[in-house]
Amino acid sequence: MDNRGSGDNHGNGDGAGNTAVAQPWWAVAALESAARYPGIRLDPAESERAVAYAHGRPRDDFVAGRMLARVLAAELLNRAWPGEPTGPGALDLAQHCPHCGADGHGTPLLRVPGRGQTFRLSYARASGWLLLALAPGNTRIGADLADLSDPAFASTGGGRLLEDYAYGPAERKVLARLDPDSRLRRQAEWWTLKEAVAKADGEGLAGAGGIPVVIGRKRHALLAMPKTRMLGIGPGERDSLGTALPARLVGSIVWVPPPAG
Repeated sequence: MDNRGSGDNHGNGDGAGNTAVAQPWWAVAALESAARYPGIRLDPAESERAVAYAHGRPRDDFVAGRMLARVLAAELLNRAWPGEPTGPGALDLAQHCPHCGADGHGTPLLRVPGRGQTFRLSYARASGWLLLALAPGNTRIGADLADLSDPAFASTGGGRLLEDYAYGPAERKVLARLDPDSRLRRQAEWWTLKEAVAKADGEGLAGAGGIPVVIGRKRHALLAMPKTRMLGIGPGERDSLGTALPARLVGSIVWVPPPAG
């Protein structure tokens, strides 16, 4: 695995929802596969959010992503507890903001019926694929996915515009020393890391801190915490269910385990 930080890659935990897992469970799936699960319905809040998306592909991708979030979460939980299958339609998805305590935004929460257990999860969509990361307990977690063929990461045109506002001085110095292909990939990897940090922090890119800096003296406070772990996912990497990430995609997962005890 492409481990971009201080992560401990010790596998996917003990299979019992133990909060001491060293690495979250994660999975990827093509959005088009949501068509195989017509019985899954979004909750009223999700349906209301779907209407805010433009009719057509943007709305369809949002709905498919929310459906698949339940499917992948159920598959991961069923891998952990094979004797007690959980159906995706039974999972309760909610949100909670760690900063203001509101339930209308913030980190997604997953409650498992009959178990009294809560999981934190994060998901992202890119180029027709969904990435989902799942961790038990009060783990702070964020995940993001990007397409290496996105013109925004190119070294000219749109890539230059993104580089000017999304990357700090120390980051731009590193990028300037790279050849075009390496520069493109590093931009994409850092962008997913920035998004993942913003999600794990609970504020998103629109938060008061702005776009997170991931290297140098001004890197985001979350990355300076000793317990913070980062996992870089490269093309061909297999998820916790054995599915390989497509060749053009890269992703990042950031998590902070809860305090001991």
